Amino acid sequence: MARWIHLVLFWAFIQNAHLFSPIEVPDEEWAAFNSMLRDPAYRLATTTRPTHYVVRLTPYFEVTDGSREPFTFDGEVSITIRAQENNVDEIVMHCNDMVINSDYSVVASGTTASIATAGQALACDPQYSFLRIRTNSVLQQNVDYVVRLTFTGRLQTNMRGFYRSWYHDSTGRRWMATTQFQPGHARQAFPCYDEPGFKATFDITIEREASFSPTISNMPLINTQTLTNGRVAETFDRTPRTSTYLLAFIVSHYEIVSRTTNATRPFYIYARDNAGDTGDWSLEIGELLLEAMEDLTQIPYYEMAYNMDMKQAAIPDFSAGAMENWGLLTYREALILYDYQNSNHFYKQRVANIVSHEITHMWFGNLVTCAWWDVLWLNEGFARYYQYYLTDYVRPDLGFDTRFIVEQVHSALFSDSLDSAHPLTDPTVNDPTSVSAHFSTITYARGAAVLRMTEHLLSRDTFVKGLRIYLKEREYDVAEPEHLFAALDAAAREDGALAGYGQVTVADYMAGWSEKAGHPLLTVVVDQSTGRMVVTQFDMLSDYVKARWERNVGISTIPSLWIIPVTWTRGGAPDFTTTKPPTMLTEQVSVLQRGTTGHEWVIFNVQQTGFYRVNYDDTNWGLITLALRGTDRTTIHGHNRGQIVDDVFALARAGVMTYTRALNILSFLRFENEYAPWIAAISGFNFLRRRLAHDANSLSQLEELIIDSSEAVTARLGFEEPANGTYMDDLLRMYLLEFLCNVGDERCVTAGRTQFQRLRNGEFIPANMRPWVYCVGLREGDATDFDYLWNRYTQEDLAGEKMVILSALGCTRIADRLHFYLNQIIADNDNIRPQDYNSAFSAATTGNEENTMIVLDWFRTNVASAVNAIGSVSTPLSYIAARLLTEEQIIDFVQFLDANQAILGGAYQANINNANTARENLNWSNARTTEMVQYFENGYQEIVLEEETTPAVTTNTPAVTTTTESPTTPDSASVVQLGVVALLVCLTINLTL
Repeated sequence: MARWIHLVLFWAFIQNAHLFSPIEVPDEEWAAFNSMLRDPAYRLATTTRPTHYVVRLTPYFEVTDGSREPFTFDGEVSITIRAQENNVDEIVMHCNDMVINSDYSVVASGTTASIATAGQALACDPQYSFLRIRTNSVLQQNVDYVVRLTFTGRLQTNMRGFYRSWYHDSTGRRWMATTQFQPGHARQAFPCYDEPGFKATFDITIEREASFSPTISNMPLINTQTLTNGRVAETFDRTPRTSTYLLAFIVSHYEIVSRTTNATRPFYIYARDNAGDTGDWSLEIGELLLEAMEDLTQIPYYEMAYNMDMKQAAIPDFSAGAMENWGLLTYREALILYDYQNSNHFYKQRVANIVSHEITHMWFGNLVTCAWWDVLWLNEGFARYYQYYLTDYVRPDLGFDTRFIVEQVHSALFSDSLDSAHPLTDPTVNDPTSVSAHFSTITYARGAAVLRMTEHLLSRDTFVKGLRIYLKEREYDVAEPEHLFAALDAAAREDGALAGYGQVTVADYMAGWSEKAGHPLLTVVVDQSTGRMVVTQFDMLSDYVKARWERNVGISTIPSLWIIPVTWTRGGAPDFTTTKPPTMLTEQVSVLQRGTTGHEWVIFNVQQTGFYRVNYDDTNWGLITLALRGTDRTTIHGHNRGQIVDDVFALARAGVMTYTRALNILSFLRFENEYAPWIAAISGFNFLRRRLAHDANSLSQLEELIIDSSEAVTARLGFEEPANGTYMDDLLRMYLLEFLCNVGDERCVTAGRTQFQRLRNGEFIPANMRPWVYCVGLREGDATDFDYLWNRYTQEDLAGEKMVILSALGCTRIADRLHFYLNQIIADNDNIRPQDYNSAFSAATTGNEENTMIVLDWFRTNVASAVNAIGSVSTPLSYIAARLLTEEQIIDFVQFLDANQAILGGAYQANINNANTARENLNWSNARTTEMVQYFENGYQEIVLEEETTPAVTTNTPAVTTTTESPTTPDSASVVQLGVVALLVCLTINLTL
């Protein structure tokens, strides 16, 4: 029953938070690989292990003489292996979509005769991707064997494995071949042990056409030879001991577009030859980040292997966004090529933090690799964490410390409250559904948020000391979570970092945070007369809450406890700088002492360093509201003001708090003008806009409230970008005005129309203004405005700017131009790249409310063509389902699905489910709208405290003491009433819808 409410939140969140996501998690990539996780039938046996590969590949592109199939490659691999146990007479490795030739052999070291069983026809198993080679004698342990295979493969077209792509440079259209091997696609390039735990060294040779530029691979080029057939064979230095998914090679006409001036630390940016100086920013920030990571880990990058260098390449078609191949980092063009004049601030920060993400992987992921994908957070959690805080260290002006809160902590808390939430470490992952869900925002963002909480618990110095121990102990090997925990515990013992928390160890503390789904909701009830604070932890994961109520209508019999590092501060002596937790909560109900009496607010989770939400009693919420609306409102840290906005919206969505009350607290936004609170507010308000989209009158009232609430922030930022603005202000203005123009703020719309006309007259407008100006220009314009922007798109060379325009093209209200736009997605004319198909469908569907049904009408006519062009249309159809507003629209959508069930394949059932979700959305809205309308009609209600406000008086009670008591004792009755009853109300509402 709880699932539908989670799905509606999910769709709204995806639409509203996409802009703020720093790196796209490649969910479709993992979904394609999902059946391989944990299912023993798909896992390689460990009877043999590789130690070294020699790989030679020859790619062919357009073949005009008929000598062979175009877009294929020939290959040869020699793999040195060892048996790991006795009586092994079969060698099993991976291969996929290739033909193995008959000239194979298995030769023991020091011999020349092959022991491979003669006459066996070697083939790649189509289901399990296994290649089995039988031997006519058992392999001996401690003896090296060399397996030699030749083969033919295809250059893939789906941006996986060894695949082909195209681009335009100064000479015109060019072909290229490049790679994306994570998580299991190296097997499409050559037979190999394609799991992260099978590390080895690699010698790679590529034979290219003479007209191509020098090939690029993980290691530097060490030998070039012109062959008798005119091709050029290029051999690269030996890699460090690594996993197959971290290999890469690029056959192209690329050039170095930006290079370091430090010969001892070679660092190069590769791209098409007409990229100009757009690689300079990624080089500048990359050099700083690489040096900073070396300082942090005390492991020099350039000493990880002999002759190590650093190369980064811009790939025109790239499914994963970016990839951390050791020594050759690959990126979508928009995520590495930056134009100082024509790229907006979103792309400046995105290039910086994605480069930081991939550089962090050189240590966390490459040097030390997760043992298997079910502990991927050991790679991705660290990379996501340091993509913010390493970048903040080298460029504090870019505001990464603030943006981590709203982009990572808030999104992780959201995802972690759904019934699809999963633990970071999940030994039960064993079926396609659970595996697909496992690779998600939780793995990346929740992993990063928990690591940040741990650093604040231990202190930065102790945390870093533990990481250095971990990396040195596991270098060139794989790791499990217990290796990390043991290293952090060793550092904590040495520094006494946990001395104030009883017998708690890092392993104890991390067990709940890594092995359990969900996160705590702390309810805090303050006795203002004594300063006694009763803190109860509940599980914010709704299914767990529901299970407790269904069993015995209580909360104490099925505990779901975390060890929670808790910070708090108070109004009489606010301290928002001390983030070392004074206490750890280990029980369901704990009592803390504020140390003062009289009315005084308390705020828990200083700078939102902890991964939990907080709800308070009525009086404390009232005191916080008064403070946020007062002249000293900025005494409360901006991170905590953002936390309060996000928590209040989340509590209201879950039914723990009414929207009437939530909007009363959020009334302080009228006086708010800073980044974190407003980014959180945009996300929360956008959710409500979708939920009220079917109710024109209520939606109009909400949008009026939003416009009124933006009074202070628009007064400070204005509707034009100044020449001397700060980075964070310019970024906030871009996000805010895009939001306000979508809401219909006439000031914003007027400014957008004026700026768009200036643009059409040939004037320059700043890159940060373009996203909302482009959209307003088309939304308020005519067909000529659309044609103007479409032409601008086709002529644009900068990938980031092309994406801005592509998104804005969906803002047109003109049906025939929207149809033209949709037709371009499936047309075979290179105007819209495959990696951008879903972005374009999303823009077309969400650009205006009326677009949704126009896109559905287009699908009626073009569904077969769409499936033929892009494969599954499940994602594009889900955009439509998420925006259906009436029962009639839902019926119309389902009838379309039924009529095309055979064509849609798996997309049919997925979107039948989405249609059911749309119905549940309407039910939810009908049940909750009255709360919002009550606030729209009555406005802000003055806070009336339970008794006359008196100054807080310091008592002799210690500031912090912790005890535990049963939730059923009289002293804790208020917490039960506040938290449990509210959750019961939430459940009751859900069950009746």
